[in-house]
Amino acid sequence: MIDAVYVFLNKFGYHHPIHPTEVHMPIGLVVGALIFALLAFLFHRQKLLLTPRHCILLALVWVFPTMLLGYMDWQHFYGGAWILPIKVKLVVAPCLTILLAAAVYLGRKYGATSLKVLPVYFLCFCSVVILGYFGGQLVFGAKEPALHKEYTPGLEIYSRYCHACHPGGGNVIERGKAIIGSPELKDFQRFLHWVRHPEEPMPPFPGRRVSDAEVKELYEYIVHELNQPEAGK
Repeated sequence: MIDAVYVFLNKFGYHHPIHPTEVHMPIGLVVGALIFALLAFLFHRQKLLLTPRHCILLALVWVFPTMLLGYMDWQHFYGGAWILPIKVKLVVAPCLTILLAAAVYLGRKYGATSLKVLPVYFLCFCSVVILGYFGGQLVFGAKEPALHKEYTPGLEIYSRYCHACHPGGGNVIERGKAIIGSPELKDFQRFLHWVRHPEEPMPPFPGRRVSDAEVKELYEYIVHELNQPEAGK
């Protein structure tokens, strides 16, 4: 069911995670809420306090589809792998949701001009900073430099599906099973079989998710770039 969504998007040339396209909404709204609240209290502009209330309410609404898309990306691109950034996000995102709901509740109970809401705005801000940081680790934390342009497609596939668990060709889940130096790189057919039928905890990548041609591009990048000692220099 989840993979069908990405297969449909792939037909239109969209091959990236969906979650990052929506995550800016709750993050931006929370940051805006804190800024407007601080300005209102500092300059005694009570009318301005309606703006952070509206921002928080909209953030609370938007956080649910954002978390759903994050879950879908996690299952599709990372196979549900329990890596550190994912673990942190799975804990902090529900906490943010609770804080947003608390901010809405306190705003209605004590009024927009109450200082009791401001600490909750700040905690919401701290939550989105943590989520943004670890989200950035997943998306930008490991763009391996390709030394030759012909291996760029393989680099893109590696960054999309492999980097979170195998940054730099290593293995953050099982330290002794790095990609670099792996016997699975002996030939392409062996590598293809490993991608399709790996040992746990690595999730399998069926053809509907990563085609044979893409696996070939990935293999060429790993063998000729990532697996070379000079590639990391």
